[in-house]
Amino acid sequence: MSTPETSLVVPAEAELAIARSLSTDLPGVPYAVQGARFWVRMSVTALCWQGDIPQAVEVISRLVDNGVRHGMPTDVPRDQRRLVLSAAVAETGELLIDVSDLNPEFPDFDRAVAGEKGRGLWHVARLGARVIRFLPHEGAGKTVRAVLPPGPVNPYA
Repeated sequence: MSTPETSLVVPAEAELAIARSLSTDLPGVPYAVQGARFWVRMSVTALCWQGDIPQAVEVISRLVDNGVRHGMPTDVPRDQRRLVLSAAVAETGELLIDVSDLNPEFPDFDRAVAGEKGRGLWHVARLGARVIRFLPHEGAGKTVRAVLPPGPVNPYA
C-alpha cells in the first residue's frame, strides 16, 4: 500500500549533510532536457564529484524528461512552467540530483521505479541511483531525488 501524496514528508535520507551544492531553474518544456544535460556536466565538475559523469547526465535527462511530461499541471500557463534542478555532493561523497516540479502528485511511484509503469525511473535505478521523492518544505510540487554513489557504477551488478 502506498503512502498518500498529501502525507509525504521529507525522508531522513533527504536530509544528508551537504558539502557543496548548486541549483538552477529551467523552463518546464521539452528542450529543458538539453539544458539540464549541459548544466549537470558543468555542475558535477565544479562540485568535484568523484563519480561517473555520463551516468549523472543520463540520470538528470530522465528526471527532467519525467518532470516535463508529468510534473507540469495543465492549468499552469506554459510561460510559468518551471523545474528547479539541484546537484549536491554529500559529505559521504554521494551525488544528490534533485528535480522539483509543480505537481505534488506521483501516483504509483514505487511501481514506476520498479519499471511496472514507464521506464524513466526504472532506468535511473538501473544506473545505480537510489530514487526517492518528497514534498518540499515550502512551495508547491514535489521533488524527485536520485542519489548516485561516488566511483564507477555497474548497472548490471
